[in-house]
Amino acid sequence: MGSRSGGHFRKSALAVLVTAVLAALSASPVHAAPTRYEAETSPAACAGTIDTNWSGYTGSGFCNGDNAIGAYAQFTVNASSARTAAVGIRFANGGRTARPVNLVVNDSTVASPSFESTGAWSTWLTKTVTVTLRSGGNTIRLDPITSAGLPNLDHLDVEVGANLPSSFQWRSSGVLIGPKSDATHNIRAVKDPSVVHHNGRYHVFASTTNNNGGYSVVYLNFTDWSQAGSAQHHYLDRTAIGGGYKAAPHVFYFAPQRLWCLVFQTGDNAAYSTTSDISNPQSWSAPKKFYANGMPQIIRDNIGDGYWVDFWVICDSTKCHLFSSDDNGHLYRSETTVANFPNGMTNTVIALQDTKFKLFEAPNVYKVTGSDSYLLVNEAIGSDGKRYFRSWTSPTITGSWTALADTEANPFARSNNVAFDGTAWTRDISHGEMIRNGIDQTMTISSCNLRYMYQGKDPNANDSYNFLPWRLGVLTQTNSTC
Repeated sequence: MGSRSGGHFRKSALAVLVTAVLAALSASPVHAAPTRYEAETSPAACAGTIDTNWSGYTGSGFCNGDNAIGAYAQFTVNASSARTAAVGIRFANGGRTARPVNLVVNDSTVASPSFESTGAWSTWLTKTVTVTLRSGGNTIRLDPITSAGLPNLDHLDVEVGANLPSSFQWRSSGVLIGPKSDATHNIRAVKDPSVVHHNGRYHVFASTTNNNGGYSVVYLNFTDWSQAGSAQHHYLDRTAIGGGYKAAPHVFYFAPQRLWCLVFQTGDNAAYSTTSDISNPQSWSAPKKFYANGMPQIIRDNIGDGYWVDFWVICDSTKCHLFSSDDNGHLYRSETTVANFPNGMTNTVIALQDTKFKLFEAPNVYKVTGSDSYLLVNEAIGSDGKRYFRSWTSPTITGSWTALADTEANPFARSNNVAFDGTAWTRDISHGEMIRNGIDQTMTISSCNLRYMYQGKDPNANDSYNFLPWRLGVLTQTNSTC
């Protein structure tokens, strides 16, 4: 989380920790590799032409379908058994209007996704849908609904679903990102990370604290985790986001409006800024508040001596949901329609509750691809005073939530199920975010080989909260069921 208004690692120790783990971390995939089916490769069929005139495609070309109803693209997909699968459709739509299609699997229409404008024919996005495959060969056909035809199609990435395990094991990197001061920022800690992988680069947003306990938000990007420690830090208080208290960022691409959205806390509200270019830190808009009337009454009635913190957005096909915590045992959820987002957050309810320290803060909610399941992880404070994560699942964003790995003995992520190379640099597994296999508002993750970016700190640090020396690392799941 942010503030609730320790000493540093020595540079040599930090270097040793980073060097010890970077090779293994860089070699790990972001998630289990799906099977790729290129649109230009037989037996795929394209009712149009295979073109190469727009950059950014994979393989040797892409399908440019004819502008007509019936000008389909078809793929043949193999499955070793009958299972659900996540189908990632990589597309570009440089037109001004969306191009809807019927998704036909084995001659049955199973969905009608709409492929929004990507702003340019060289800008590629991935839309993920869940389908059921039979054992053996399957045909997946995209039939355009309007005379505009299909968007340009690059490939399908097909990932067969797997159940999440009932217990987790992880291996941690060393410290990957630490504080970097400049002429106007005397930084003490980096914390609360949010991360997306887009156009071949990791884009990381995080809170920072300075030697006065003040907060700001920082942005950095890099192509490989070996570059994370040397990446330039851009402080967003030097942009239209402005100074003052801003913390706990959460970033995603809101596909219906073709805008990146950065959500953060301001102390008295949830706020957001937007941009069309995530890689340009100067492009973010001035913040706007989600709640025009401030804290909803149900939160006022239950927050006690807690703090309203850690805002998280996730959307399904019709609604967007805003989760938040109160450091007092309550997880809240508000909602608005996808068409109205980011305006109109209302109907705030208690989504989950427990004792104060067992349901403390930092909620994450994800859609698990290739399944009908959502995953909730939430930070707790254990009997030893150290932070860890509990987890639940639900068939819907609205719950109810069923415990998955939610105890100190069987946690989602805690020091007792995280291995380190050498001496553990942290005993806290705190505020973070999954490295998703998508970038958009649906918050999709694979069920395979999970990776979680998190904040940890020197186990001997005993500073007051706003002065703790937080650093960032990554957990990699070691007991994947895939």
